[in-house]
Amino acid sequence: MPRTCLACASPERKEIDKAIVAGEPLRDIARRVSISKDGLARHKGHVATAVVKAQERREEKLGDNILDGIRQLQARGLGLLDKMESEGDHRGSIVAVRELKELWLSLDALVAKAQGSGPAEVRVLIEHVGAPAA
Repeated sequence: MPRTCLACASPERKEIDKAIVAGEPLRDIARRVSISKDGLARHKGHVATAVVKAQERREEKLGDNILDGIRQLQARGLGLLDKMESEGDHRGSIVAVRELKELWLSLDALVAKAQGSGPAEVRVLIEHVGAPAA
């Protein structure tokens, strides 16, 4: 007759499962509960679905943070581009456009990775908005 999983039968199961899902080392969990590291390793398979879901949530949160950062940089870059163009600073405008292009390429790569596909095509239009040459 197969032996019952000690962690599944433990009154501390919720704490054990949370610690495993959080990625805490098994030896640290074993110190707190009366189950061996090997017993916890066997139990880890019982919470595998929860571990996978927790990892997916961590990755989604990381992706959201990266996306928010790119959006903030994009807003700042567009503001800088507007400022450079209004001041007639063409070199500054070119630098701002290059940096924005890099941001858009990074965003494209992030979206492609999230969708599991290759990079999509990104087109950047550079338009000179200044006084005509004399």
